[in-house]
Amino acid sequence: MSLGMENLRALVLNSTYEPLQFSTAKRALVLSLLGKAEVLEVDGFIVRTSVREYRLPTVIRLNRYIKMPRRSCVSFSKKNVFRRDNYTCQYCGGGLEMTIDHVIPRSVGGRSTWDNIVTACRKCNLKKGSRTPEEAGMKLLMRPKQPQFLFHSNISSIAPQSHVDSWTKYISNSDKVKAVTKL
Repeated sequence: MSLGMENLRALVLNSTYEPLQFSTAKRALVLSLLGKAEVLEVDGFIVRTSVREYRLPTVIRLNRYIKMPRRSCVSFSKKNVFRRDNYTCQYCGGGLEMTIDHVIPRSVGGRSTWDNIVTACRKCNLKKGSRTPEEAGMKLLMRPKQPQFLFHSNISSIAPQSHVDSWTKYISNSDKVKAVTKL
């Protein structure tokens, strides 16, 4: 599988080595070339110019401390629901045309909370309609609940194993990104 530079990601650490986010490898390289970050990990990916070649960073550490608000839980958002459910329909297990679905429909008082929202493919969402799964003759694969991870990526599900290996050194076990690779 060929991965272009636009698809590669780098883990960005605060100056205190705390994980902040994932950025594009290109942005990580630019930050290091501008002297705003230090490259901590690289692997075999190289960018060539007419004059030089650069190894793409997989992990960088910012030279300046970035103050981040402390959160004790994952914020509720559509993107985080998709992440929690691994971008998979919670009714059929499929993965095309994802939407979100209220398990107990809003029309009968269902709320937009972690334990009432699931990822659903368009087909299952239309089939269920404004009914509960039981009324529609459907079963949830997993009961929805608030996720426990605090640090997760906004990267695609495709990442070289060499990148994942370098990231795991800096992400604690309780914060590990689940299913980062699907190669």
